[in-house]
Amino acid sequence: MSDAVVFRRRDFLKLAGIGAAGALSGCAQPTTDRLIPYLIAPDNILPGVATWYASTCRECPAGCGVLVKTREGRVIKLEGNPAHPVNQGALCARGQAALQGLYNPDRIAGPMAKEGGAWKPISWDEALKRASEKLGQAVHDHRGVAVITENATGSFERLARDWAKAAGGSHLVYEPFSFESLREANRRTFGVSAVPHFDFARAHMVVSFGADFLETFGSPVAQARGFAAMRARPESGFFVAVEPRLSLTGANADQWVAVRPGGEMALALGMARVILVEGLGAGDKSLGEAVAAFTPEAVEQQTDVPAAASPRAGPASRWRVGSRARASSRWRCWPPSTCSTRSPATWVRRCASTARSTSTRSRRSPRSSA
Repeated sequence: MSDAVVFRRRDFLKLAGIGAAGALSGCAQPTTDRLIPYLIAPDNILPGVATWYASTCRECPAGCGVLVKTREGRVIKLEGNPAHPVNQGALCARGQAALQGLYNPDRIAGPMAKEGGAWKPISWDEALKRASEKLGQAVHDHRGVAVITENATGSFERLARDWAKAAGGSHLVYEPFSFESLREANRRTFGVSAVPHFDFARAHMVVSFGADFLETFGSPVAQARGFAAMRARPESGFFVAVEPRLSLTGANADQWVAVRPGGEMALALGMARVILVEGLGAGDKSLGEAVAAFTPEAVEQQTDVPAAASPRAGPASRWRVGSRARASSRWRCWPPSTCSTRSPATWVRRCASTARSTSTRSRRSPRSSA
């Protein structure tokens, strides 16, 4: 049996103190390498006192107003601006998460060049030198020059447009959620090239054809506020969602209709046919020929929505109910003057022509089981 190891009390307390100090040092925050205080602080900043600025959220094209809370020049919180007409003080999850994108360690903090198939950081002087050389060579060779920016308005947009024009090029705008198709559709239908404002608060019935207006479509914050106001009325409006998957908007619908992806237009034209055939609205009678082919049976082939005759399970009867309510309701759009400039008949004719050509192409290809 080995001899027992005997520690004196003084040595034991020394070893215990060294171990505790080592454990505490491992949990300590790293020391600051360089600390520069406000020796000459700006006039509108007081150390330790938050400063608020009014700005605009650019996480999506809606452009909600935000209040930015800063401390010593660093943003620490974002809140909705109660005085802004779009969001009226509310802010969605994407707007709240914009702060994480600002301080993301993986963000691009400076110019980078692609060398050997990989992106490598370079200095600003080197980046400006390369850009000027490449730009001069492109202008000399009469090659196309394009300036790509995010969807920014105001002076930055004018600067990018004028700069591209001076270089003999064009200004291109990129954004993940683009509504150029909606803007063009509004121009062709009502004569105004603008993204419309949907007045949900005063609507008696809402039919959404694949528009997830509570999450990503349009201005979700303003639309959610209007939708809540519609629900809060004593005569709450009726909401039907037509979409291929159950989204957050569809989960809040009174009736959800599962449709084949891309079949929303055919179902809308089938509703238009019911309105015209049964005389549910004072529309243009000449539209009957444009939507004559969209019978419930034909729409079933394009949408996978069964055209049964049962009042409980038959979407044909539901089309009639929805069409009657839609025919009796008013068009809610912005600007109000656009509603009287043109009739929705133009939209119905164009949609019918597009849907017929799409249906012809789909019949030539095998039908998908998805």
